[in-house]
Amino acid sequence: MHTERMRIRGRRPLGTDADREDLLIAGLVGGGGILEIALGAVTEHRAAALLAMGGMAVALAVRRRFPLSAAPVVLILLVGQSVAGVDANAQVMTLPAIIVASYSMSRHARPRPSLVGLGASLGLVAAAIVADGSSLADLGFGWLLVGAPWTAGHAVRRHAAAAAASDAEARQVAAAARERVARAADEERARIARELHDIVSHGLTAMVVQATAAEQLVGTDPDGAAAAMRQVQATGREAMDDMKHLLGLLRAPEHPSRDPQPALDDLTHLVEAARAAGSETRLEVTGEPRPLPRGLALSIYRIAQEALTNVRKHAGNAAAEVHLRFQPASVCLEVLDQGPRRPDAATVPGYGLTGIRERAELYGGRMEAAPRTDVDGWRVRVEFPLAAT
Repeated sequence: MHTERMRIRGRRPLGTDADREDLLIAGLVGGGGILEIALGAVTEHRAAALLAMGGMAVALAVRRRFPLSAAPVVLILLVGQSVAGVDANAQVMTLPAIIVASYSMSRHARPRPSLVGLGASLGLVAAAIVADGSSLADLGFGWLLVGAPWTAGHAVRRHAAAAAASDAEARQVAAAARERVARAADEERARIARELHDIVSHGLTAMVVQATAAEQLVGTDPDGAAAAMRQVQATGREAMDDMKHLLGLLRAPEHPSRDPQPALDDLTHLVEAARAAGSETRLEVTGEPRPLPRGLALSIYRIAQEALTNVRKHAGNAAAEVHLRFQPASVCLEVLDQGPRRPDAATVPGYGLTGIRERAELYGGRMEAAPRTDVDGWRVRVEFPLAAT
């Protein structure tokens, strides 16, 4: 409860690293001052000197919790021992006590109160000089001893405030970037949902037509009716497979295009369009081509389309290659370009790579995007396990 009350009032809880650091500084300064008195630095009025040094150590121990009090307390104790007859120049350890307390006043207190504290401290220095009977040169040294650490603390505070503001701005920028990426992913999922909806609708329509044909043939052509029903089963299985990927995706309230959905055969048109735009692009298909589910084929096409769009966006008319490899247990799409290196694209992915990753994960695929190792350029590779489809 005590800790909670301190947090409510805005103070740090006890026992922090800063508290331990302050205790260490207070112990070093206070211990050094007491040892200095014991060794004979003060020959008269030792009790006053010991009491003053102990009070200075206590003030340094709480210098961050009470920054406006530390410097005046140290200087009041210095004036007190001077009034009691202790030579102000007899103890060396009073100097670090004044320096640390003055620095803490401007470093850990608000600017206006610390400025008032500086004025009070300069006045106390003057009082100590007068009580000690020192010269004006000692007054200048005393003011320098207070003013220089105060100025340093003020500069450190301003620098820390600027760094904190910069960090806050960087966090805001990062949060905005994450929000944009998340929004792009949502938009891409909505687009995928629309496309899969069209695929499944087409499959269901085909099943109805095939079932109607089977009903008409069942009396006159049993073999034809059985073939039609087998086609209904195949179409249904493919539609159900696409429906699994559709579940959980929300369809945006837009009016999608009713143009026919592209397929793998349309990769040739993508490559020809890239050539027409001025990029030397070629398509290479290896392995034994096989029929793929319409949803998977559409995803492969869209990934190739997005990858070539990224080539035009980031590499201009650089040469590009599209490789489609049919492997025994997977199908792999790889798009390579010979544009300039873009090492930051892997750590700060844009909408294009986000969309590609979303489409790859939709069908259990794995996406890799990185600079090429053989030549300058970029490489996007997506592999889909056929067993997962």
